Amino acid sequence: MQNGLSTPRLLVVQTGTTALHGDYPRWFERALGRELPVVRAHQGERLGPALDRVRPHGIIVTGSPLSVMEEAPWMLQLGADLLRIGARGTQVLGVCFGHQLLGKVAGGAVVQNPRGREIGTVRVRLTDAGLKDPLFAWAGTPEIHVQATHMDAVDPPPAGAVLLASNENCAAQAFRLSETVAGVQFHPELWAEAMRDLILSRREKLAVEGWDVEALLGEVREVDAGAILHAFASQAAHS
Repeated sequence: MQNGLSTPRLLVVQTGTTALHGDYPRWFERALGRELPVVRAHQGERLGPALDRVRPHGIIVTGSPLSVMEEAPWMLQLGADLLRIGARGTQVLGVCFGHQLLGKVAGGAVVQNPRGREIGTVRVRLTDAGLKDPLFAWAGTPEIHVQATHMDAVDPPPAGAVLLASNENCAAQAFRLSETVAGVQFHPELWAEAMRDLILSRREKLAVEGWDVEALLGEVREVDAGAILHAFASQAAHS
């Protein structure tokens, strides 16, 4: 890190699994360029032992094929634990499922998005607060492209949440709950090849839903969204 700071200790909380490109934690490791310790919350692992072992400056909560609407006990417990950890000063970033989980336990609602599935490389618009937020200060422009794949959405967000980004499909594309806790609905860890493979893995479902899969694949592009994770790491280092 700059300014003489050592690399911040980051912990990944895994909330589901995928067979694509080595599973969710590997995606974040690729984006950040280093190995990261993992708590497999979806398999019953608890945060406590990892917190004692790693003493993280920041925690990243992954996406998942599962739905927060299931309200499984482990999900709600994890969400409550994350809010408490954030309140004690550790930076927490929820991604997709993680974003929805934080929104749910903070008092918002998670619903199946009435506007339907969002998938592929999409545009989101940063709010004035988003442009100033540590996660997005690198952008320099209100509109950025990101990789997204989700059917659920946080609607409405928790009372007091500061909206950081939105688009026509999903009003709460990013929000901040506190100085230490934030979430993004999209996937800043994904790259174009992985996004195309995700689309291909859902080809039949997408066709049934009326998507032009070939056109969708053709619209996928490399984006700068990974800068969000580096911004989060920098924020964690300074906390």
